Amino acid sequence: MRQSVRNAALSAGLICLLFAGSQARAEDYPNHPLKIIQGYAPGGTADAISRIVGKELSEQMKQPIVVEARPGAGGNLAADVVSKSAPDGYTLVLLTTAHVISPAIYKSLPFDPIKDFEFIGNIADVPYVIVVNADSPYKTLKELADAARAKPGTITIGNAGVGTGQHLCAELFAEAVKAKFVNVPFRGDTAAAAGLLSHTVNVVVAPGTAIRGNIVAGKFRALGISSLKRWKDLPDVATIAETGVAPNFNVVGFLALGTAHGVPKPIVAKLSRELKVALAKPEADQRIGAFGLITNYSTSAEFKTKVESEIARWKDIAEKANIPKR
Repeated sequence: MRQSVRNAALSAGLICLLFAGSQARAEDYPNHPLKIIQGYAPGGTADAISRIVGKELSEQMKQPIVVEARPGAGGNLAADVVSKSAPDGYTLVLLTTAHVISPAIYKSLPFDPIKDFEFIGNIADVPYVIVVNADSPYKTLKELADAARAKPGTITIGNAGVGTGQHLCAELFAEAVKAKFVNVPFRGDTAAAAGLLSHTVNVVVAPGTAIRGNIVAGKFRALGISSLKRWKDLPDVATIAETGVAPNFNVVGFLALGTAHGVPKPIVAKLSRELKVALAKPEADQRIGAFGLITNYSTSAEFKTKVESEIARWKDIAEKANIPKR
């Protein structure tokens, strides 16, 4: 009996010590420089957003934050590096839409996109735009959908490549309007836009940032925005949901912040609070907005729920569209 009491007391003491240690680490955090690893080429949007967020967090937490590019596999290389890093909260990762699409298009991944990460929070969203040439016979999304239903498999839709957010947005639109389009993958949004300009394809789905110039110049006609809210850079373009052809249609790309699984919850909570403060600053919002992104903070729990639902959603769409896994 006495031994049992002693064991219980010892267990309780260990739990208290572990809790106290976790609290101490959180209160002391951070006490040396941090790193944000992003998975795309230096100088691009992902790199720039990492630096904007890193600068704000660095000023708030009084520690330098270095941004490191680890391009490869659509951002998966960076995610893999961070998933295997020390769970101390000093190595962060910029997560993008690819994180929730990859499980739908890859046979296997070197990490579990949910279990191997702690999610700090959403940073910003980017809407996609469905566009046609200015001389296209399709003046509205309804006309486009009607034509696609009348002649299945004759209207071509270009995008940045198989399995990209743009491609799956197009597939989801096709399912929503009960029409069959022909998918034409290009090597990136610039190539897709060039394909539309040359009339190689009839329609293109691309982030607003990649095609806004051609829309403003009158070369492209924007038929709809993929988000539920209108995009401030093209305020006169209705959302797909608003047009009535696909009520409640809502697809947006995102950028978010995460870290390795096992980072103490108090540290994750602190990072999430600091991110919220950073994104609320007018300067940060303006700098992020300059890239055509919509600042949109979400908590750790909210973003984890989003990741889980988006993975399930894109797996379903990829299956219905018969997209082969790599």
